[in-house]
Amino acid sequence: MATRIIRLPMYFAALAVAAGTATADTKRYAWQDIDCRQSRIVAWAGLKCRATNLVTGEGNVGAFRQWAAFGAGSNGYYVHMFVWEARNTYSYVVADETTADFVKWMFEDGKFVTRISQVARYKDADYVTFQEDKQGRSCVGFRRLGQFQRGGYDSVTGGILCAPPGKGVPDNDIFLFIDNVRLQPAAG
Repeated sequence: MATRIIRLPMYFAALAVAAGTATADTKRYAWQDIDCRQSRIVAWAGLKCRATNLVTGEGNVGAFRQWAAFGAGSNGYYVHMFVWEARNTYSYVVADETTADFVKWMFEDGKFVTRISQVARYKDADYVTFQEDKQGRSCVGFRRLGQFQRGGYDSVTGGILCAPPGKGVPDNDIFLFIDNVRLQPAAG
């Protein structure tokens, strides 16, 4: 997980530059463990939560923060939830990559992802199923775009759900997972 979290700042900094909302004055994202009650993600009991500092660019006009919650879920499932948000109406998050690329990037074991399905849609989210070959798990990953804002979105939310090795992820569990990855209202 630590390796994947460390890569998040580089990936998002590159996206922000491409979007034109950040320039050379962009600071780096620094992840810290937080109490899950402070997270924008509605985290389930037993998950670990992290958040980045507020990163600004364009003379502090562009402002962004990232949040993550991850760990063991019920019935032996692995859960990873993520949100990247623009912190004001002048900022926007781009979502140019495919859902499959987003999921591979977001997942700590993304380099072991194989057999990615075609993209499917459930309510307000796109999702793919895939095999994670490091531990032999069947997984699903999704991406939900926030409200359109300027040249992108006010947020991008994602999630990964992996069944225990040797088990599949039934459609009902996919839909329940997507439905239950939600955000708390932003603090003032």
